[in-house]
Amino acid sequence: MKLFQPLQIKSLVLPNRWVMSPMCMYTAFEGVANDFHLVHYGTRAQGGVGLIMIEATGVEPRGRITTKCLGLWNEEQELAIKKITDFVHQQST
Repeated sequence: MKLFQPLQIKSLVLPNRWVMSPMCMYTAFEGVANDFHLVHYGTRAQGGVGLIMIEATGVEPRGRITTKCLGLWNEEQELAIKKITDFVHQQST
């Protein structure tokens, strides 16, 4: 079955063709990802999803759908998303 076969897109090799589409979770405070996000994305990585797309992320406060959406306009937000990204990569190996 092709869903379980690796997929190569340029230099990116996915272990399978399962893709988690982005979802708006509306659980950030001041745009900062938290433990909910760590569990939400980490669980999908542990489950074997080949590619995880993070939810809508505003590059400035006015660019978000709600005040509870993720942001990426300051260092605190960047570090929180990096923590989750690193954890997801650890769980995916």
